[in-house]
Amino acid sequence: MELFNPESGLIFWMLIVFGTVLFILGKYAWPVITSAIAKREAYIANAIRVADEANDRLERIKEERNEILAQAREEQNNMLKEVQQLKEKLIGDAKEQAAVEAKKLIDDARKAIIAEKEQALKDVRNQVAQLSVDIAGRVLRKNLANNNEQLELVNKMFDEVTTLN
Repeated sequence: MELFNPESGLIFWMLIVFGTVLFILGKYAWPVITSAIAKREAYIANAIRVADEANDRLERIKEERNEILAQAREEQNNMLKEVQQLKEKLIGDAKEQAAVEAKKLIDDARKAIIAEKEQALKDVRNQVAQLSVDIAGRVLRKNLANNNEQLELVNKMFDEVTTLN
């Protein structure tokens, strides 16, 4: 039972040892421990500040990335619109040029057809005139064997021409 009822001498020595240990710890250990704790606290605070800054930078980078992506999409859409407009313009120009060329070909073909038609009509007229002259010459040779009949025919034709003019 001595543990539960210590003697006064034991209490005295326990107090001296406790005071000495407390003094040694207070003089040498606690300043080191408190400075280590302060350093650790400063390190943790600095790490938290750096992490917050990193998070802020990361948020700014995300925002910049989103802005860049939005600009890229907008530029892509603008380029697609420009390409579509250019395509439509080129198709329209090609259609117009094809229409102009087709009209020119049709006009040239019409002119060629008209020229060939006129040439054919001239040829037919010339052939008809030649045939008519040949036939008329043969008919007149038979009918106008003498000079009097020929003179009468020439006078009659002369009169017809003068009355027509």
